[in-house]
Amino acid sequence: MNFKIADSKFKELLLPSLLIVMALNISSVIDSFFVGTFIGPNAVAAIEVLEPMVLLVTVFEWLFGLGGQIIAVNKKAEFDVDGSNRYFTTSIFVSLVATSIMAIFCLLFFGEIATFLGSSAATKPLVMDYSKYLYGCFVVSTLAAVLTQYIRVDGQPNLASAVIIVANVVNIILDYLFLSSGMGMASAALASLIGYIIGLAICLIYIFNKKRTFRFVRSALKIRTFLKTTGHMIKVGFPGASIGIFDVIFVYFMNIFLASVLGDVGLATYMLCMDALVLASIVDIGVSETLTSIVPVYYTKHDYINLNHLIRMSLIITMTCAVILTAVLWIWPQAFLALYNFNHVEMAGFAINALKLFSFYFILSVIPNMLVFYYEAIERPIFSSFISVLFTLVLPLATVVGLYHLIGPNGMWIGFSISCIFSMIVIVIGVKLIQRRESKYSGLFFVEEDLVHKTKNFVLTDNDLNARKECLNHLKDLNADDVFCDNVNKIFDVIFDTNEPGTYVEILVIDYPDNIHVDIKYDGEQENLEHLKHNFPENLFKFAEVLGFNTVEYVMDK
Repeated sequence: MNFKIADSKFKELLLPSLLIVMALNISSVIDSFFVGTFIGPNAVAAIEVLEPMVLLVTVFEWLFGLGGQIIAVNKKAEFDVDGSNRYFTTSIFVSLVATSIMAIFCLLFFGEIATFLGSSAATKPLVMDYSKYLYGCFVVSTLAAVLTQYIRVDGQPNLASAVIIVANVVNIILDYLFLSSGMGMASAALASLIGYIIGLAICLIYIFNKKRTFRFVRSALKIRTFLKTTGHMIKVGFPGASIGIFDVIFVYFMNIFLASVLGDVGLATYMLCMDALVLASIVDIGVSETLTSIVPVYYTKHDYINLNHLIRMSLIITMTCAVILTAVLWIWPQAFLALYNFNHVEMAGFAINALKLFSFYFILSVIPNMLVFYYEAIERPIFSSFISVLFTLVLPLATVVGLYHLIGPNGMWIGFSISCIFSMIVIVIGVKLIQRRESKYSGLFFVEEDLVHKTKNFVLTDNDLNARKECLNHLKDLNADDVFCDNVNKIFDVIFDTNEPGTYVEILVIDYPDNIHVDIKYDGEQENLEHLKHNFPENLFKFAEVLGFNTVEYVMDK
């Protein structure tokens, strides 16, 4: 089968997804590179002390950015424009309020927070210095990340990419200029703040674009509506957000544990491992987020052929990148240490050994991490959250601490990989138990096997008459009446006549017991929907723009 539309949409959303993930995590990594070079290992340890706070702010993006975007896209797919705008407005407003409250609280008590996070006498002054601008950066970076979630699924992925690219390029340039001139730790956080202020300003291009489909609506801020919308958004976004929540808890306890058994050397080494994991997770989580944006559209329509293709492609991309990064760290770990100017310090040998052992986690974590996001996308939040708490907190904490006491520091770094193996065992058992109650589903991805044989996909172009004929003949084989078949054929005519040559149209036909369902997707001009509206009787079929492509749903009752 030709997967032209699914592939193009996946590629279109992938880059901004990767950049959004990078935006949430890479600032601290970039700062670690520069402070390690210009200030030293204690500065890297200080950033690791603050890592729980950096992870905590990502929770808002998952809850209100990803959660709101998933629902808003689904509302559009259900032809509920007002509902879609309501979730868009609420997610932006809640993100602003929540991060502002957090930033004010942190700035008022940043000395106490530095102590609570376990900073030592050597790192506390650096932690407090870096905190001055870090907490202000939380507000603008979260708003930029949440807005780009909507921008990328509203037909403007290049603009979403530009926001993140500009913010991080500015951060890198200013990090070098500030730190090389001796401005100290605070300047590293200031560089991030300035970068994201500029990125957020670029988002105004979208806000003032008349063609955008997400709009601010006052009705979203009515108290009862606001609370209901926020609650639903948190429920949907929680599984993804829980990864951040449990990461915060896990990193906090790991920092306390490492400080007690290995001191600042352990913290600096763990920071290196976490930075390497951030680089790996940019692809892993970015691909998972892309999949999460597309999966609801195909899963709710029972389009398992495209769904399986997207899952397979996602696994190939993430596994390949994880294997490559692991190989690099085994073959040439000195290159990674050189980014921090750590090659000639006493801890170099210890850090290299830790990086090599920890790197297997990149490969083994791919599938459980993707499944957390996948189960969220198919609206199984309880199971997704259950996996998340085991995968990101309970099992790694137990295996890391347990193996450290059994075999020493090497056990700690191996423990991360062992926890992934246990996570997969629990996932498989959990899926089997669920499918005992819901027998129509099978496999890790909850596919309805009975429907697989009742669905058929076609891909049409304006000059491929054979594919069109095959689609219409299939409808007739299903005993679709002549009027229905003629209307389907007329829909094809309108689409191809009012779009550019070479437009691809993807058709999904499902033979349900009580109706024949035809779902049409094409990446054509938005105005084309108006032509369809004027060429057919009102309410004959439903249509909407979803994820930047036009969708038409036409159903014939049997």
